[in-house]
Amino acid sequence: MTKFIFSLIFTFSLLFLSNVESKGQCETGYSSKTVTIQAGNCDYIVEVCYKCELHHPGIVKINKWWQLDSTCINALDIDLVLGQIYQEISDGAFILTNFCTDGLYNTPPCGSGYNEFKIYHSYCWQQWQRWNGITWIREYWPCEENATCEVIAKVCFNTTTQQFETTYSYGDPETPPCELEWYEITLPGRDQKSECFILNSVPCGVE
Repeated sequence: MTKFIFSLIFTFSLLFLSNVESKGQCETGYSSKTVTIQAGNCDYIVEVCYKCELHHPGIVKINKWWQLDSTCINALDIDLVLGQIYQEISDGAFILTNFCTDGLYNTPPCGSGYNEFKIYHSYCWQQWQRWNGITWIREYWPCEENATCEVIAKVCFNTTTQQFETTYSYGDPETPPCELEWYEITLPGRDQKSECFILNSVPCGVE
C-alpha cells in the first residue's frame, strides 16, 4: 500500500512538472533560443520564440527572462530593464545575427527592398520564483490574460556604411487587463507566481 501511494505521488509530481514545462515551451511552429542581454549594469538570460519566414514577416517575441546573477543590483527598475531587452531583440542586426541566420534572409540593399519582422510586446508580466535545477531564480513571464503591442521592423543593408538599418512602425495602443506597477506586486514565495503588473515602456502606448 505504501509503495502504491509513493508511486501515485511520484506520478502526479511528474505530471505537474510536465505541465509546467509544457507551458514554458514556444508555440508550435516557432523556434526557441536563449540570448544574454545587458540592461543597465546587469546581464539577463532571455528566451525568445521566433519564426524566420521567406515570403511573410518573421516573428519575434519574448517567452521568459531572468537575471543571470541574482546578486547584481541594477540601477534600472524592472520596467526599464524589460524595455531595454525589447529594444535589443527588436533591432534588425540582432535578429539577423542571433535568430534568422541562414540563407533565407539575404537582406536587400536599402532602397531596393527589406526584410520584415513582427515583434510582439506583452503588456502584462508576472514574476515566478522557481527552482531551475541548480538554484532558485526569479523568472518573468507574460501573463496568460494579456494585451499585445505589434511592432513592424523593416530591415535593409546600407552598402555605404556596411551596416543593417531598421525602421519601425507601431500598432494601436491597447488597454491591458493589468493595473499594478512592478513595485506594487507582492514578491512570490518559492514555486509561486506574483500578480500581473503592467509594462509602461511598451512602444504602442497604453490606451
